Amino acid sequence: MTRTLTAALLFASVVPAAGQAPAATTPPPTPKPGVPGVQFPMSRLVPDAEYAMPGGPDWLAQGESQVWTNNRRQNLVVRMDPDTNQTVAVVPVKDPCSGLIIAAGTLWAPSCTDGVIYRIDTTTNQVVAKVPVAPANNEGGIAYGASSIWMPTDGGAAVARIDAVSGDILATVPVAPGSYTAVFGYGRAWISSTEKSVVTVIHPATNAVIAEIPVDTAPRFMSAGEGYVWTLNQGKGTVTKIDPSTMKVVATIDVGVPGGGGDITADEGAVWVTARDIPLSRIDVHTERVTHQFVGPGGDGMRVLHGSVFLSNGRWNNVWRFQTAKVLDLVPPSWTSKAAPVDFDRNGTPDVLLEDLDVWFPGQPTTFRVKPLAAIPASGLTLKATLNGTTTDVPFVTRGDLLEASFTGGAPRWISYRVCAGTACSDPLVVASPTTPLSVALQKTRFVPADFMAPGPPSLDGYVWNILEPEILDPDYDALLNRAERTTPVTITKPEDYGELKRHEWEFTHHTAFAYGILSPDKRTELACVYINPSDKQGYDASVRFWVTKAGADAKLEPVLDRAVRQWIKEKWPFKSPAYPGRDMPQAQWNALPTSAGTN
Repeated sequence: MTRTLTAALLFASVVPAAGQAPAATTPPPTPKPGVPGVQFPMSRLVPDAEYAMPGGPDWLAQGESQVWTNNRRQNLVVRMDPDTNQTVAVVPVKDPCSGLIIAAGTLWAPSCTDGVIYRIDTTTNQVVAKVPVAPANNEGGIAYGASSIWMPTDGGAAVARIDAVSGDILATVPVAPGSYTAVFGYGRAWISSTEKSVVTVIHPATNAVIAEIPVDTAPRFMSAGEGYVWTLNQGKGTVTKIDPSTMKVVATIDVGVPGGGGDITADEGAVWVTARDIPLSRIDVHTERVTHQFVGPGGDGMRVLHGSVFLSNGRWNNVWRFQTAKVLDLVPPSWTSKAAPVDFDRNGTPDVLLEDLDVWFPGQPTTFRVKPLAAIPASGLTLKATLNGTTTDVPFVTRGDLLEASFTGGAPRWISYRVCAGTACSDPLVVASPTTPLSVALQKTRFVPADFMAPGPPSLDGYVWNILEPEILDPDYDALLNRAERTTPVTITKPEDYGELKRHEWEFTHHTAFAYGILSPDKRTELACVYINPSDKQGYDASVRFWVTKAGADAKLEPVLDRAVRQWIKEKWPFKSPAYPGRDMPQAQWNALPTSAGTN
């Protein structure tokens, strides 16, 4: 978990005194390498909830129907309700630091300035005691187990054991120097020494150290769960897996997140790691491999509970909640993993895999790939690409173990394409071109800042926001057929809508446009769509459109959506002059506005 200096200190550090030479510019932090092959943009995860935390949240603690975070800059701890997604209590705590833990009906919140641990009654949300134990370091962790609180103290040279009910100090146990984090699990207290790169094990029956386990460089944060003890090692960005029965290291897993800060937790069948700029990594407990890794803004404290990942983001002044199922639904981004199998001779065995493209760009060569799974006919394979009623045949050529065909389309819209072996052809696939200005689609012009993260959507009485993506093709196409106040026949086909959904997903991931479907609570019915696009009109930096289906209109969703979307755009998005074509001005008037220079 990375801390942020106060504004005054930051100001003092960058403004030289009179007569002094300007200080050297601090080089940017070295990018974390991560784990190639399993990475996704963080923008691919849309928060299920977002809790605003002005001043910056940090550590997290969880219990039944409660999640807490602390806020050092505001001298607060804050309680969130995971069922209602609301902030329900704010409690003053001076300079809260070094973790949080819920035990014996109270939240224990260490204070670095006061050198005590605040106890907050979780029924009344009131401070009921202050235990005179100073945390060892602002970057650390507090634990509960064996009816006791375990708090590294004395600058990292000892661990205090505190009775969780009375608050009495039961013992002070010397440990390896530089010990800042404690966890409890499997009947033992486990303490990481960042300075000595060991984990000290304390037996609660005797308060004696029974083992010191060497681990990878600079372990800091820890978790006990899923059958093992885990350390996040800041030196090399690895995770150590310790068998609690043998007290031996059984694996060191490269996560590619070296450096300060971060957090780790083990729950929901996996190990989860957060680090600045790689906010979320998932490790399979059994294979000891990183299965998913999300790259982008965010990352600090983390806990997993109630089927969700809770992720605090100090730089963004919020806490995000994501369903763990969203992470599990994603697979490493290999094009073959979602390619279409093609069986030319209809014998039940695929002959090739045809790439299912996400998007294409007018005027730019588009490469279509095929992976052979069987012998290719001597006559070779042909790409049949149809754009705006015109079909073009392009022969595939060999590129290593793949076959490729290149096609350049001029005018935008859908390309319907097939791979053919003689007269035997695959079923057609459809890929759409962007509807945004091409300069934005090619990322020559930015729609939003480079470090932007799409904000959590507003609450709408149980309705579910889902990015427009192929997984919701059926409800989305049905919504198109049943759009309220439709005045023209539906001409888009379901395969074309599939192409559109791939495009929307690609745009969301690349931050060139953002589109959402509003689904019923069971996710079977889409009742509305919201589109946030770059504007090509002078005087406007974004255009926002939304519409409802007949069912959405019957449910009186449109006025609710109108108010919620406008407030959301105003408060959460970085636009200075968004437009609402078809609402604040007639569509014809919008279309007639002059085009901004540099858009196409």
